Amino acid sequence: MRYTGVLLLLTALCFVSCTGKKDFKDGIVQLQSRPVSLSLDKMRCMWNGKDTVVSKERYDTDFKLVVYSDTAACSSCGLKTMYLWDGLIHDLESYGKSVSLCFIFMPLQKDLEEFYFTMRTMAPLLPVHVDTAGVFIRENPHIPREAVYHTFLLDKDNRVVLVGNPSRSEKIKEMFWQIVEEKLGKRE
Repeated sequence: MRYTGVLLLLTALCFVSCTGKKDFKDGIVQLQSRPVSLSLDKMRCMWNGKDTVVSKERYDTDFKLVVYSDTAACSSCGLKTMYLWDGLIHDLESYGKSVSLCFIFMPLQKDLEEFYFTMRTMAPLLPVHVDTAGVFIRENPHIPREAVYHTFLLDKDNRVVLVGNPSRSEKIKEMFWQIVEEKLGKRE
């Protein structure tokens, strides 16, 4: 599994332009330098437009796909594009509780009202963790600031095994399924 994960990450590097290849590789090495801390209990959680509490067991899975949106991105805009994940969410249902998706948004203080309004009206299919205190990035200083590194697949030990957004890239989507199917079997 480790060899395949490293091989897939190196393959992902091939899709990056030559000029940014070294920088991208350095970012991946930095991201993989230690496990990712998910202190979700320190964040507000909303589901179906309402505050909720999500048990830790929800993320005690073989794989976790983490989607993080920091203050550099428009958080409300990110919420409005969550429908792009619907297909992947549907496909993952055949794996039961073996793969989880974790959405973390860190909206600017000045944008909180709009963000919460969007949460109530859009009512995403999955819980959304709202990190107004910057807990995620403070506990994970090894995560590069560039948004290209803010969607990644974690293994059971919270180590990064794939970097990239499978909802926006066919190549990343193929690699995502290859990793998941190698560990959990083919989709039904």
